[in-house]
Amino acid sequence: MSDNTLSKIMREIHNDEVNLGRSGFLDQQTGKRAVPHGLRSTFRDWVAELTDYPGELAEIAIAHKQGSDTELAYKRMSQVEKRRPMMADWGEYLRGGWN
Repeated sequence: MSDNTLSKIMREIHNDEVNLGRSGFLDQQTGKRAVPHGLRSTFRDWVAELTDYPGELAEIAIAHKQGSDTELAYKRMSQVEKRRPMMADWGEYLRGGWN
């Protein structure tokens, strides 16, 4: 999913909340409307602080490119099967049921 798609969805969620008389979808630290980078940053912090998943796997999940041009030319796998449990745990964490 592209950043533009996420931005649009987050903007629509925010606007829907505001239209219902609520505060909207705001960044808790800045009070500004939340943006996709904040979600990615929160995910990365969660992996680093609360899990044993490798940082490299988290970087792949948030689509950060790591390594030199030569390394990237050979690093083509998305490691979906390795990421699947991490993303399931992330979803559970967001629902409040992760330990």
